Amino acid sequence: MGEFSLKDLKVEGGVIVAGVAAGLLIAVPFVLSYLIRNRFAGSLTPHGVHALSAFLLYALIFGAVVTLTIFLYGCYQKGTRSRLFFGIASGAIIVIYSFVVLVKSGLTSVLSDIGLRLDTTFAALMVIYASVVVMFSVGGEYIASRRKWQDSVGAAQAGPGSTR
Repeated sequence: MGEFSLKDLKVEGGVIVAGVAAGLLIAVPFVLSYLIRNRFAGSLTPHGVHALSAFLLYALIFGAVVTLTIFLYGCYQKGTRSRLFFGIASGAIIVIYSFVVLVKSGLTSVLSDIGLRLDTTFAALMVIYASVVVMFSVGGEYIASRRKWQDSVGAAQAGPGSTR
C-alpha cells in the first residue's frame, strides 16, 4: 500500500473540485461556442468556423484531463505525495490548456469575426500566472501538512492502545 493507493481515496473530496473544474473548463467554453454559433453564424469566416470548432475540441479534451487530475487531487489527503503530484500535474495541464485553448485554437480570429478585439494571449498569460501560484501553494500545503499526515498514519499503524 503506498501513498497512491486507491484504498485511501475519499471520493467526496474530489467531486466538488472536479465539478467546479468541469464547469469552468468544459461547460463555459461549450456555452460560449454555442452562443457564438447561434448568434453570430453569419459573421464567421470559414477560418473562424474552423477555429471555433478547434476551440471547443481542445477545451473538451484538455478540460476533461484537468477535471480528472483535479478530482484525484481532491480525493487524496493533505500531506500525501499523491495529492502533491496531482495538484502540480493539474496546474501544469491548466498551463497547457490555457495556451492551447485560448491561443493556438485561433479564438482571436473568432472574436475578431464577431467584432471583439481581445488579446487571448494576455488572458492565457494571466491564467498561466495564476496556475503557477496555485502550484506553489500546493507545494506549500504539502510541506505544511506532511508531518501531520505521517503522524496520523503512524498512529493508525501502531494500533489502538499502543504507545508507539
